[in-house]
Amino acid sequence: MKHFYSTYMRSIKLCLLFCFSAILTYAQTNISGKVTDKSGSGIPGVSVVVQGSTTGAVTDANGSYQIAAKAGARTLTFSSIGYTLKNVEIGTKTVIDVTLEEDVNSLDEIVVTGYTSERKKDIIGSVAVVNTKSTLQQPSSNLGNMLQGRAPGVTVSGTGAPGAPAKVRIRGFTSFGNNDPLYVIDGVPTDNANALNPQDIESVQVLKDPVSASIYGSRAANGVIVVTTKQGTSGKTTISYDGYYGIQSLPERVFPSMMNTQQYYQYLQAAAAGAGIPFKSNVFQNGIPKYLVTNTNVTANPNDATNPDMSKYNYDPYSYDRTYQIAETSMGTNWLKEATQNAPVQSHQITATGGTDKGTYSLGVNYFGTEGIFKNTGLNRVTVRANTRFKPTKWLTIGENLQVAFTNQYGASGNPFNSGDGLDFNNEASPWYLALRTVPFLPVYDVKGNYAGTSLGEAGSTPVPSSTLARNKDNKFNGFNLFGNLYAQIEVYKDLTISSSFGIDQNMTNGYNFIFITPEKAEPIRNNAFNEYFGRGFSWTWTNSIQYKKDFNKDHSLKIFAATESIFSQFRGISGSRNDYDFNDPDFWSLNTGKNLPQNSGSPGTPRTLYSLMGKVEYQLMDKYLFSATVRRDASSVFGPESRVGIFPAFGIGWRLSEESFMKSIPFVTDLKLRAGWGQMGSQRNVGSANAYSFYSAGLGNTAYDITGGNGLPIIGYRPNVVGNPATKWEAAEMTNVGLDGTLWNGKLDFSIEYFNNTTKDLLVDRQPNGLEPTVGQPKINVGTMVNKGIDIALSTKGKFTTDLGYSIGATFTHYKNEAVKIDAEGSSALLFGAGRLGNIQRVEGGRPLASFWGWQVEGNFQSQAEVDAHAAMPYKRVGSWKIKDINGDKVIDGNDQTYIGNPIPKFQIGTDISLTYKNFDFQTFLFWNYGNDIYNYTKWATHLRGFVGGYNTEVLTDSWTPQNTSGRLPILNANDTYSGSISTSYYVESGSFLRARQAQLGYTLPLKWISKAGMSRARIYVQVQNLFTITKYSGSDPDIGILGNSELQMGVDQFRTPAPRTVLLGVNIGL
Repeated sequence: MKHFYSTYMRSIKLCLLFCFSAILTYAQTNISGKVTDKSGSGIPGVSVVVQGSTTGAVTDANGSYQIAAKAGARTLTFSSIGYTLKNVEIGTKTVIDVTLEEDVNSLDEIVVTGYTSERKKDIIGSVAVVNTKSTLQQPSSNLGNMLQGRAPGVTVSGTGAPGAPAKVRIRGFTSFGNNDPLYVIDGVPTDNANALNPQDIESVQVLKDPVSASIYGSRAANGVIVVTTKQGTSGKTTISYDGYYGIQSLPERVFPSMMNTQQYYQYLQAAAAGAGIPFKSNVFQNGIPKYLVTNTNVTANPNDATNPDMSKYNYDPYSYDRTYQIAETSMGTNWLKEATQNAPVQSHQITATGGTDKGTYSLGVNYFGTEGIFKNTGLNRVTVRANTRFKPTKWLTIGENLQVAFTNQYGASGNPFNSGDGLDFNNEASPWYLALRTVPFLPVYDVKGNYAGTSLGEAGSTPVPSSTLARNKDNKFNGFNLFGNLYAQIEVYKDLTISSSFGIDQNMTNGYNFIFITPEKAEPIRNNAFNEYFGRGFSWTWTNSIQYKKDFNKDHSLKIFAATESIFSQFRGISGSRNDYDFNDPDFWSLNTGKNLPQNSGSPGTPRTLYSLMGKVEYQLMDKYLFSATVRRDASSVFGPESRVGIFPAFGIGWRLSEESFMKSIPFVTDLKLRAGWGQMGSQRNVGSANAYSFYSAGLGNTAYDITGGNGLPIIGYRPNVVGNPATKWEAAEMTNVGLDGTLWNGKLDFSIEYFNNTTKDLLVDRQPNGLEPTVGQPKINVGTMVNKGIDIALSTKGKFTTDLGYSIGATFTHYKNEAVKIDAEGSSALLFGAGRLGNIQRVEGGRPLASFWGWQVEGNFQSQAEVDAHAAMPYKRVGSWKIKDINGDKVIDGNDQTYIGNPIPKFQIGTDISLTYKNFDFQTFLFWNYGNDIYNYTKWATHLRGFVGGYNTEVLTDSWTPQNTSGRLPILNANDTYSGSISTSYYVESGSFLRARQAQLGYTLPLKWISKAGMSRARIYVQVQNLFTITKYSGSDPDIGILGNSELQMGVDQFRTPAPRTVLLGVNIGL
């Protein structure tokens, strides 16, 4: 990591030196002044340009500016979004103060909505425009995290793992499989935006309905997020630096209360007493021992517990002999605290922009580095972006947008083949799980300073987190991403434009991991191994379009767009492994240095292709009646010949009520628009490249047979390996949207209210074979229908309390209701899905929300023998045990009594962004409220219910039923109870509602007069706290659960999820 860090820091320093050397300092006349609004308050961020030149400046937080104008300069131009442009003659003045008027026509702002752009007031589809000015001022590691609560209809979930992408969903789900939206970055589509540097972003729009998104066809069924990165502007070169450094730490509330050694000893005694058996323990038979030794038996060898024979100690990581460890008993190792750390995080961004009327450029270099909350984990990322645009002639524009990203991750336990996954620990390989399951009486180190392990007595077999994390530290993952496009635009004549864009998205991934010998484990790994892998994903998109725009007689406006698009994508990967290495030195690791034969595997690399024809017509009458029609025809290679083509139409209408004469008498209504849309979109995301085809395999091990019977050379035949399904069809989504948009009091208040109803038919899932079929790979099949309906609301207001005190408040409201209307999976009306060791805990069935929790309903505990006798027959039925509800009333508790026990979908989510400015100070905070969902706290299986030997939560002592604690929620402790911890019950289901202060930031902008002599046009410092506080009743570590893996079929399950850390940042923004 040090080599990686030093290499890229040297690169950044070189870029700094280059950028600063390019600064030209020249001045003829120094002009200064202040730009204010009509109330006299200074306006920050106003562009001040010497007309006819590349000389410019930007006002500071007070609205002050300084600019050097060459001799002969005549006019200064002042411009800012939300205000009318103003030109002022220079003359002989050296001080020029300006007052700008608010632009009530800010609705004329141009919004990128896909292949084209539109005025904000003309949009009739559902398009959420993210306030990037506020959002980007609050640092975030990726685009997904930026969006939580910022756009109505958008839900986001993530973890605290370094490099882990946020899971973004738009208006619920349209599929049982992948529901990721399509990202379009500078016109190039991609499924993964995790490599995008947030500080390169200029604008973000979210397309949520068919009127706005159907132009993207089969890729847009889950919505589209359109990102435009920073482009150059005419004027002198401006250089900026934006950086921060911070510390991440886990709040105390996320750490559960785990038993210490004394409590664990009491637990073992209580469990034996509850079972009515004598207490027996090889470790604790005579109380808590002073020492632990391998295969402790204090009854047979009492001296080992008090005065062990140190000469027997043996720990050799290269020996196959049995390890003999000796360790002092810990009075209670806090394994969660041992596995975690306060982790530094930092980001450094240098941006240079400028240009002339013939060409503009925007260059950016960013370094982002973070250590993980778990020790010996982390991520480093360097991104370089270059956007250029040239206009060599009046009729031709050419340009490119290019990003290169290098990613280095370390500390992973496996092979993160997909560069977008990051170190997303969320299973039994998670260090959080290992820490929860390790017994408290083990110390971190034995008497010789080696890692202690589970061979020391009755400690189970869970790997100890400290040694696991230390051994994984040299596991590396490296990613390289090249993303961008070349484009050309020809203006045939005033109203007709032809465009062409060729974009690429290439990812190369490689890495390795080493499996060590673990002599200290109760179930040791005795043969080390090395794995190495390489993958290459490549896609290109070629789009050719023609656009015609014409206004007729001021009352009619027509826009016609038509295009063809070809897309190719392919991934190939290869991996190899070998075992039995003589040395554990990372420099020795290679597929050539192991002793046994290497094992190789690879992906087939079947390509995916898509060819599309598309068209869109937009018409306006008298600037108040709006109409839009879109159609796209997609032909996809992933379907069979009969289902390859999909046609997706969409229609929208809009009515600008504010332009009608009867609305003119309502003076506070600046703009009011009613709109509606309908459309269809398909999805191919959940179908593999070769889904339509069956594959056969051959080999000596499984398809060879001596046909002649003469013990001669066997004949190799073929057997089915994967079953194809040429009848698989597109998932078809039909969507309706109705919205009302308004601007009141000349932009003081903006609002948008929308209702949507989305129905998806022919949902795709993996075919479930029956028990008589051979074990072969199964294809996707179409099984049913699902509906999402809901409401999106967005509000924003801005203004001033006093001359110096300004405010801006934005709020979003998201509500949707999900229902699986019909399921028909080859005769089955329901689908079941499992998680971990409790079997099927989620179920999809007609009339119920997706991924509803499934299990037995706990009615409480049996309080008396009479209550036990009167209840239905069930396993482990006794006083103090759980009383399972007899759903069907047949007096027998069995599988027929399972029922729905929870819903993972929230009733609503609200995001509130509050900004205050006072003179040079600014304050921002973002609050996020999630309400009404349930969480399946699977983590409690590991910490509360007896499964394997391991650590336990103190609630097992305080909340288990006893004759003295009849209100306890857990069953009576019983060493023989193998039933309670083996079934899915309502005990695991908790409220998932929470209110979180996602961010709070306080900044101060230095006055221009302080910094101008240093060549700076802007200097701001700030302090920010992320995840300042969380209010919740959820007992787990973090209620922001979201999706397990990448499927909504397992959403809302807390399976040892890495909690989000609290981060304190100190940052600066500097402009030159």
